[in-house]
Amino acid sequence: MELPEFLHDLTGDGDRPSLTYANEIFSMLEVVKVKKKQILLHLGEVCDNIYFIKSGILKGSIIDEKGEMHTIRFVADNDVMTSMYSFIDQTPSNLQISCVEAGEVMCFKYQDFEYMNKLYPGLSPAFHKLMLQRYHNMLDEKARMITRDATERYLKFMERFSEIEERLPLKDIASYLGIRQQSLSRLRNKIADEEYDFN
Repeated sequence: MELPEFLHDLTGDGDRPSLTYANEIFSMLEVVKVKKKQILLHLGEVCDNIYFIKSGILKGSIIDEKGEMHTIRFVADNDVMTSMYSFIDQTPSNLQISCVEAGEVMCFKYQDFEYMNKLYPGLSPAFHKLMLQRYHNMLDEKARMITRDATERYLKFMERFSEIEERLPLKDIASYLGIRQQSLSRLRNKIADEEYDFN
């Protein structure tokens, strides 16, 4: 889904001119080239952008009480990523957004969001609803991961991220799964051997 359609759908407004207006706004936005390992949003910064990924992969990470970073989300081509609470409320973010690989993103700035929200008052409540939905989905996914062993977690990961799994560094996958990189390497080798024996 293109970002103008995404925002149009959020308004819950069937009026086609709103989609036309969204397209006009986004046709003027600059496409920004990003580098591998570039940090788009640091922890504690206020999020001023919604990132629409034209190409590449972004990851979202949080920090625990020991100061260790943990990957909690991957987003790739033609998807959207932001620190939703920080963006909507303009408060410091507890999420860090960085680039797994080089690519291009389109930045929808908070000032543009404010302007569109004046034209379409339903936009902000819709964003809050989307924010809660994604948050609960993430909690459900993490809860299910806790009840699974490492093999089940990895198999589910491969199923969900089949299109980008080969583009992700092992350390990022291991962080997402909550296991050590060495353990992930052994697990991958074990699964590969089992598939070879089966064939």
